[in-house]
Amino acid sequence: MTTLLRSARFARCFTSAVRGLPLKHVRKDGTQSSSTVNYYINSQFARGLATQVGQTRENQEVNLDRSLRRLDQDVRRTGRITRKELEDVLGDLRHARCATSTQSLLIIRCCGNLVPEESPEVRTKIVNEVWKTLENLGVPLDISHYNALLRVYLENEHEFSPTEFLADLEQKGVEPNRVTYQRLIARYCQRGDIEGATRILEFMREKQLPVNENVFNALIMGHSRADDMESAVAILGVMRQAGLEPSSDTYTTLLCGYAKRGDIDSIRKVFAESQEKNVFLLDKDFMEIIYELAVNGHDKFIDEIIDKMQQLAGYNQDAINLILRLVNHGKEEIAMKILKTMPPPVVPEGHSFSAGNFFIKQLIHVNRPVEKIVSICREMEESGLNSKALVLAAEMSIQSSNVEQACCLLSLLRQDGFPIRPHYFWPLLTSCGRKGDTEGIQDILRRMNVQFGLTIGGETLRDYVIPYLKDQKPEQIVSQLSAAGVTAAAAACSVVCSLLQANKLSDAADLASKYRAYYIPSLLRRPLVQALHTTNDLDSYIRVVRFIHDGMDRAVDARPTLDEDNISTSGVDKAEILGQMVLDIVMVYRTNRSAIIRDVLQGLVDQGLSISNSAAERLQEKLSGEELTNDISTLLSKLTTGELTPAPVQRQTGRAAVIQDEQQLKEQIKTLEAKEQSSNGVKRQLLSLYCRNKELDKAEQLKQELEAQGFVLTAGVQSQLIDMYCHHDKLDEALECLKRLQEKEPDFAIGDLRILKLAGLLIKNNRLQDALRYLKELPRESKAPEKTFVYNATAWRMLNTLAEEGRTDDVKLLLETLAENKFIELNNIMLGPLVKSCIVREDVPQAMQAFEWCVEHHSCTPWKNELARRLIQSENPDMLQHLTDLSTKVHGEINSLYDLVFAFVECGRVRAARKILETPGLRYRTERLSNACERYRQDGQVSTLEGLIEATRDLSYIDRSAIFYQLLLSYCNNEDVDKALGLWTRMQEEDVQPTDKFLFTLGTFLEQKGRTAPFVIPQISQETKTKTREVQYVDKVPATEQILLKEFRKALNNDDLDKALEIKRRAENEAGPKITTMNISKLIEKLVKAGRQSEASKMVFDLLEAGTHPVPHIFRFFLNKLAEAGDTETISRIGSFLTPELKRIVSFDNKLCTAYSTAGKAKEYLENLEKEINSAKVDDVSRLSVSFPRGGAFAILEKEPEILPLYERVAQKYAKHGILSPVNVLWVHLLLKNEDEAARKLWDDFLSKHPQIMYQKVIEVARKEDNLSIVQKLLDYLKTAPVTEQSLGVVYSCILDIHAKHGEIEEALNVLNTAVKDICLENFNRTSLLRLKDQVESQGKVFPHKIPEKRSKSSSSSSSSSDDEKQEPAQR
Repeated sequence: MTTLLRSARFARCFTSAVRGLPLKHVRKDGTQSSSTVNYYINSQFARGLATQVGQTRENQEVNLDRSLRRLDQDVRRTGRITRKELEDVLGDLRHARCATSTQSLLIIRCCGNLVPEESPEVRTKIVNEVWKTLENLGVPLDISHYNALLRVYLENEHEFSPTEFLADLEQKGVEPNRVTYQRLIARYCQRGDIEGATRILEFMREKQLPVNENVFNALIMGHSRADDMESAVAILGVMRQAGLEPSSDTYTTLLCGYAKRGDIDSIRKVFAESQEKNVFLLDKDFMEIIYELAVNGHDKFIDEIIDKMQQLAGYNQDAINLILRLVNHGKEEIAMKILKTMPPPVVPEGHSFSAGNFFIKQLIHVNRPVEKIVSICREMEESGLNSKALVLAAEMSIQSSNVEQACCLLSLLRQDGFPIRPHYFWPLLTSCGRKGDTEGIQDILRRMNVQFGLTIGGETLRDYVIPYLKDQKPEQIVSQLSAAGVTAAAAACSVVCSLLQANKLSDAADLASKYRAYYIPSLLRRPLVQALHTTNDLDSYIRVVRFIHDGMDRAVDARPTLDEDNISTSGVDKAEILGQMVLDIVMVYRTNRSAIIRDVLQGLVDQGLSISNSAAERLQEKLSGEELTNDISTLLSKLTTGELTPAPVQRQTGRAAVIQDEQQLKEQIKTLEAKEQSSNGVKRQLLSLYCRNKELDKAEQLKQELEAQGFVLTAGVQSQLIDMYCHHDKLDEALECLKRLQEKEPDFAIGDLRILKLAGLLIKNNRLQDALRYLKELPRESKAPEKTFVYNATAWRMLNTLAEEGRTDDVKLLLETLAENKFIELNNIMLGPLVKSCIVREDVPQAMQAFEWCVEHHSCTPWKNELARRLIQSENPDMLQHLTDLSTKVHGEINSLYDLVFAFVECGRVRAARKILETPGLRYRTERLSNACERYRQDGQVSTLEGLIEATRDLSYIDRSAIFYQLLLSYCNNEDVDKALGLWTRMQEEDVQPTDKFLFTLGTFLEQKGRTAPFVIPQISQETKTKTREVQYVDKVPATEQILLKEFRKALNNDDLDKALEIKRRAENEAGPKITTMNISKLIEKLVKAGRQSEASKMVFDLLEAGTHPVPHIFRFFLNKLAEAGDTETISRIGSFLTPELKRIVSFDNKLCTAYSTAGKAKEYLENLEKEINSAKVDDVSRLSVSFPRGGAFAILEKEPEILPLYERVAQKYAKHGILSPVNVLWVHLLLKNEDEAARKLWDDFLSKHPQIMYQKVIEVARKEDNLSIVQKLLDYLKTAPVTEQSLGVVYSCILDIHAKHGEIEEALNVLNTAVKDICLENFNRTSLLRLKDQVESQGKVFPHKIPEKRSKSSSSSSSSSDDEKQEPAQR
């Protein structure tokens, strides 16, 4: 083997192959520190274990994705998962019956060392089961899946044949890659088979595959397991000959070889050598050595290794994983030593912390002897590590359903004075019940009664015993329970309750007749009335009611069995309880209640039972109108006399201002001049329009015309002229206008933004003092201006003009003037030019002084990153440390350290960045890392992204998928196919899970370049595809070619559309970079706004014919303009290019309908719809339902009422296919036109039983016209439909708002008081309630209702709607 590796030919081969690669060591998964979780025995825990939640089939795919995300989060947080979590995911997979490539890869990866609580054999069995399931489900498996399986096999040291594995790959047509061969070498080396590893190495040499550190580490392990430590050590020399320096992983592998033999002298020697080479081992490396020493019986050397651990970041989680592995091998004493080295977390004062919960749980899990468990628990309690160790052990034992073990531990707890509760035994009962072990259930009940002296209550019986005895007759169940120590009365009551829940009313009555017991009314009321409603067995109902009545006399005697149910037995009022039971019937029976109420009341009279007066009064209130008959009234009178003796054993809109365009104003001028009327007022409006649009030539021409006519420009117009002249850098003209304005109105305020623009123009012309004077002296508006982006950008440009000239003092003077006069608020953006002015002069110390002044006086850190890069490049660590300290004062330590990491990476100092990321306690900031990666990609900083990949390598607490994805996009933008594909292989080597988005992007890119993807390209949603494409549109040119794109963007920003079009044509005719779709989309938007629709349309069709489209929001804007112009031909042609999904995204059908309506061709459009519905097949119904233009249909009926008969015919044809939205639109139209008869017929024929009604148009009209009549009609309709309370709440809220608007407070309150009888306050518009409440309280009255808390938006649902019409809450 050594000879092979030393051969010059082979060494040259792999050295040249890997020379350009950043060869670093590949580490095992690390973890992040977190506190362990306290466990206590409580009823909530027991209920959670014993109860299962049913899941419907349609939720399974969502459940699988959610479960996998949870697994991924657990791995990143703690470095481990549990077997139960893994089995739950496997169950979700089987129910979903499908999985993506990414999901299946993650499931496989989770079956190795990430489950330290299980033995390798169990983990291997699970991964084989997962693999078999994936194959059976037909999930596509590529080489990355096989490599993941190999890694799990290696971690579990599973016995398998590498040659058979390769043969299996060949048979299935899967091509191995370098990762595959690396792991097969590792398998041979695990067995100490150097010869087998050599064969794979020779094969890699033939294929010219590079050899990295992983292979050398495997060879060291192989030689050590072959008892050839001399050859193992020799591998270090071979690595150096190949240009690779041994890493900490290499030394750890060698140390583990010595540890297996207990060679402590050699271990010490290797420690010394690694320190000399500046290779430092991490805590988890030392833990691997400890593990090898422990499992090989060399415990006496472990203390020496423990002393070397530094307890850095992630120590506790690594220690937990080690302890779990040690317990699996019966090394509890060593595990206890490791536990005592774990630093306790910081807890608030007064709070206790219990260590080692996981330790105890693992002892139970592997079923260690009770004596050993008790010994460890006692040691923890005595040392103060965990005061509840034995309690936790008992809880874990109960959870594992080990009856004997649990009872032993509970007995010890009882001896210690710990109270034992019945619910501790619920999980044990549930476990036996699920197995069908009725004898086990009886045994546990007897133990509860005899061994622990517990009274077995109703909750235990009803929820955890009787459900598992349901196959037996009721009398047999009572008998068995009695034999297990349960009183016959408690058993009978519980069985009766279970029978009622199963709607077995007759059986319940029969059983209750045989046992005298306290049949608890509060438990039986609900199931009793539900059973009556289901069976209509009135006789049995009355019998049960009689037994409940008679049993109330035994309430006090039954108290011991009721404590568990928290049921009070004091103050039992029989008449009140029976009255409440009658009221239950009223609540359950919603229709035809009179007959059943009469029969029940008669039954109570026959039994000689009474009800309370208050119950009778409430019953009368509930029975409205004809429901309250004379018979019922008579019976109520009898039941309340008290003379009956029991028989012998039974929710304003303002119109937007109309802004006229140039053409409209010119037409008005012509009209006025034709009538020989003055048009100066309209000309002034036109001049204002030219000023707003910065049309200099037109404005000056019109201004001269007005002045020639003797028209005196107002101060407002002069102010607008100043703004326009500043925009065109016309300083003299702007100052002339200002002079005229001040002569006429010296106190007129031109506005802060215009003052800033004027001052900026003065500074640009080297007149700083004049600018300062104007800033101080010009009149200001009393109201502070809104600090918009344009406002702030104008102020910043003034400062930046001075900063770029290095005028630090002038920048500071201008800043002070702006701040003192309250033009700006000092922040990072405004203070940035101060530091920049020093950097421009290369005066870093002065820049640091300015930076420190910003921090101390304004808590801002302007230009921090640029300063950091300058200090790193100049190698000034002291000043860099000072910079970080200043930043920490403002942003905190974590954020400041991340900024420093990014600065080091940007400067190419990867090792320094990595050292910061290894800082103990450094928390992961997902958003910071993601934003930085996206910025680097957009700026074309590929090398920086590559450096960040290196800096974060092996740091398991960091989700590196975002870095890999942004680097992939960069490679795709640079069209570097090999690097893009190599990224996927590298992720396998470094055990990074590729996302579906990553695989889709890479796979699509490979296909575009004529390469075959070595994996199955996952299917992702249209929305994700669109977002992915939009990301790829941005900056999709190499950094060296971005000049053209910058010119294009500059032209767009300056609204120079002709130049932008010229640059686009130049780019298309040259072989260089092309303008991205995102930028073409922006050009389309600018062209449409400039009225150049034909040019915009041509560009849209160019995109569509090329297989892409404008970005969605611009596409929608473009289609809107076509629709407003009535251009049906163009929109229809565009539709032929669009997929159904894209049509939905851009609301295509509504745009097309609007276009036909605008063009006066609504009839033609409806006839087209009619043709479609006439020829529709079953498969077309869903498409036609989605594509019907609800918003457009409203507009057609409003504008062209003569088309109503045609529309009605089309709507009814749609309705025959179950599509009711056209009918719904027609019904709303008729309702608004007060055509009540036609609306009622349409409602009765089609909508009265439909659960989803569109009515927002009615609400809008009612609010606009304050029309109570129309909204009341709507309410009457909706009350007869199966709509939700939320829908009724919308209508009631509208009524309240109309009353409140007119000050009709009493009327509004009456409406509200009536409404709350039908719906909950939560379903009202909260703003409407608050508005009414304010008006009520303003009159000195008390608002009679409590307004619910504000709900999150996600809590409300909405019906299906188009972009053109918002609709009401969905009625599902």
